[in-house]
This record gives sequence, C-alpha cells and structure tokens, in this order.
Amino acid sequence: MPKHPGFDAAIDKLGGSVYSALAPRIATLKGELYPLHIGDTWKDPGPGMSWKDTPDNGVDRPHRYSNPAGINELLDDLIIKVRERNQLDIEGPGNITVTAGATGALYVAARATVCAGDEVMILAPYWPLVGGIAVTVGATAVEVPILHRSFDADELNRVLEQTVTDKTAAIYLNTPSNPVGVVFDEAKLAVVAEFAKRHSLWIWSDEVYEDYVFEGAHLSIGRMAPERTLTAFSFSKAYGMAGYRCGYLVGPKDAISRARKALTYVWYSTPTPSQLIAREAIKNSADWVVAARKSYQEMGYWSADRLGLARPHGSTFLFLDATKYLDDRGLTGFLLDCIEDNIILAPGSSFGPSFGNWVRICYTSVPPEVVKRGIEKLAKRLG
Repeated sequence: MPKHPGFDAAIDKLGGSVYSALAPRIATLKGELYPLHIGDTWKDPGPGMSWKDTPDNGVDRPHRYSNPAGINELLDDLIIKVRERNQLDIEGPGNITVTAGATGALYVAARATVCAGDEVMILAPYWPLVGGIAVTVGATAVEVPILHRSFDADELNRVLEQTVTDKTAAIYLNTPSNPVGVVFDEAKLAVVAEFAKRHSLWIWSDEVYEDYVFEGAHLSIGRMAPERTLTAFSFSKAYGMAGYRCGYLVGPKDAISRARKALTYVWYSTPTPSQLIAREAIKNSADWVVAARKSYQEMGYWSADRLGLARPHGSTFLFLDATKYLDDRGLTGFLLDCIEDNIILAPGSSFGPSFGNWVRICYTSVPPEVVKRGIEKLAKRLG
C-alpha cells in the first residue's frame, strides 16, 4: 500500500501533553477533584454575557459571517478602550483586529512579523502555547528564564543582551504573568522597549490578565514603542468568557493589515455572537470585574500564604518549585502522588525547558471553597 507523503516537521516539534500518560489514572479518581491545573476562571459571566442571552445589538442576522477584522461597532468600542485605559495612541480601526481569543491574536502576530529561521526571545516561565506558536511559523523559541526570581531593571537588561543574536526578530512578554503572577513596572517595561529598539525587534505583549493586577497598576508597553509593539488582549479571562473565543490585537497599521490577511486564511472571522457578547461585556461588566478581582486576589493571597509562597502581584496562578519533594521518579512521580489526593497540577516543563521541577497552581479554576480544600491537601503533602 502506498505511503502518504509525510508531515510538517514543525508540528512534529510540538510537545504532547504530560497528561496523556496520567489520564488513565485521573479517569479512575473518585470523590471531589481539585483540578488546579486548568488555567481558567470559575465565575459565570455577568448579566447579558451568557450565550443564551446573546443580544443582536442591531446586527442583522448574527448567525452570518462578520467582517474578518471585526464588527465595526466592536472595533469602535475597542478604540475607546485602548486609548483611554491602555493609553495607546492609535489612529483608528486600522490599528485593531478582532481575533479568535488571544491565542489567535498571538498566532497572527507571529505570522505577520517573523519568518522561518528567525528567533523569538520568550521571557520565562511563559504561557505554554507561545513557544509552539513560534515553532509553527518556522521560528525558534528561545527561553529567557528570569521571571521565577527577583530581578531589577538592570539585571533584566543584562540578561536580554546576553541572549539576543543576529537571528532574533521578536521578544515576548506577558504582564501580569502566567504562571508566576509578576507585573512589569514602568522601569522594566522601558528596558524591554529600549532593548527592542536597539536591536530592531518586534514586541509581542500578552496582556490578557490586565484586569487582574493586585499590586501596582497595569501598564502597556505599546505606549513606549508603538511602532514595533503588537499587543494581545482577550475577553476570556477578563470576563469569564474563555469558551467564546474572542480577543483582539492592537498594533501599527502595517502589522495589523498583515495579521488580518493571516487570520482570513485560518478562521476567516471571529464568531459573530461572541463579538456581540464582547460588546455587552465592555459596556456593562465593570462591577462584575471588580468583584471578580477581589475574589481572585483573596484566593491567591490565601493560597500563597498557606503554601509558603510569595503572594502574586496579578493573574490567577502560583508557581511552585517542587525540587525538594522529588524522588527518583522525578516530577511525574510527584504529580502521581498529588493525583492520589485528587489534586491535579500543571507540570512546569510546559512553561519552559528550565522548569521541569516546577508546578503551576491555578487558584481560580474552581470555586474558592473547592480550591481551599485542594490547597489544604497539597499543603499537608508538602509538609
């Protein structure tokens, strides 16, 4: 029988899930589960943001395709938002495109700005999918491990200069950070912006947790280097709408026009009902976000204190170095031991090659009372 012609080597480079080996054991668990590995939020969307409440907002036949760049009314809302809140000095709708979540935003940002053979510097530990995004467009993901420890602006600059090469085309940062909860201040953002200017790099700024800053304020690096910054935002985490897959990308017109071309050949247009719900979220969800932020902050602080970790400055995660708890089975053995207590954690290797002995904990994946019971069990296991 003739063989098929083969597969894309870039896809073959993508790692599989560590849970493929653990899934059979997880499937046998009985009783209350503590799925602290899931990077999601437990709160239901606010009034008017539920799928069953999808408004028409004056849009005729919302089951039809929308403009690939986004519904005009939503683009108008987003222009106001990024100008007023993020202080991004954009001209108009040509600087924004609506996307299938922030994942889609970062994918088309990559398609628009890097080429096969380029390198993308990724401040680590990092959101797991961004490394794969770089690889799928033919680039090399270069880990820059620094976010897991204390560092100042000068050290950040030194580490960046030690890592850059003549193949580097872009740098990725995530603030507030998944998985460590770091929030970049003005001085550190300025270091990244000036570094990118010196080396003629694109900046991919992932700001999906902008609404969940617990200490300080969220600042957008696009204010400092607007000519080279592509910023990904999302309704997923901000408004508890991850399943609706709606985000947006903001940047210079020449980059956004190319991102729009790329998305046209992947998903064509973001689902129209999701965009309509996104409009409702922008207009009516301020109180919901305030309440969610308070709840998440309380849970994050409580979990960190109980586990003896530094309190997060933002996002919805804690990152734990499990090295001293490992035996000759390595992290897989530790994960299996936690599974015996119905606790499921995310393996650190997903967040960068340097973090194979770490685990991520999401303290918003299930209601607070469930998280607390899971954290108590984990704390007892850790001793």
